[in-house]
Amino acid sequence: MEQLTHAHRLSYRINSNWKNVVDNFLECYHCHIAHKDFVSLVDMDTYVVTTHGIYSSHMAEAGKSANTAYDVSEATVTDHAVWWLWPNTCMMRYPGRGSFIVLKIIPAGPDLTYETYDFFLETAEPNEAELESIRYLDEVLQVEDINLVESVQRGMSTPAFQQGRIVYDPSGSGLSEHAVHHFHGLVLDAYKGDAS
Repeated sequence: MEQLTHAHRLSYRINSNWKNVVDNFLECYHCHIAHKDFVSLVDMDTYVVTTHGIYSSHMAEAGKSANTAYDVSEATVTDHAVWWLWPNTCMMRYPGRGSFIVLKIIPAGPDLTYETYDFFLETAEPNEAELESIRYLDEVLQVEDINLVESVQRGMSTPAFQQGRIVYDPSGSGLSEHAVHHFHGLVLDAYKGDAS
């Protein structure tokens, strides 16, 4: 970590409530349908989500073979790791050279959220493979997720919406919403704290 330097930032405006944005980030059962390139990069059979106090971790083997997301032929890091920290920060590592990404999810209104992705890399200038991975995150993965959360936000604004259900896999796989449920509990605890 101490050898990494800030190399790039991506910023987004999302027409959705920040809690909806976090919900989408905390499960990956939607990944097989919504993120075909991501599931070719990450070995979903090894994807494990674990909740701990005020954070959750998402770990999987990744980047070990050719995929449709980006080139990993020179990767020295061959795993995917995400740590979500209550309430609105994510720290991530994608396959490639040594790197670290800090995502801030910034509430700006009941149906408006801003995001910043800060990339910390081994050098101040991304190499070609890192530029390819940044383009993938910016032009593919983020586009897919923003479309999803904005669609969910529109659906939540209809008279038909009352509340959802949680999909639960007790093994802790990526095919479960237990981290979403964990986040909802933290939100409720925060509301209770404000009420007292």
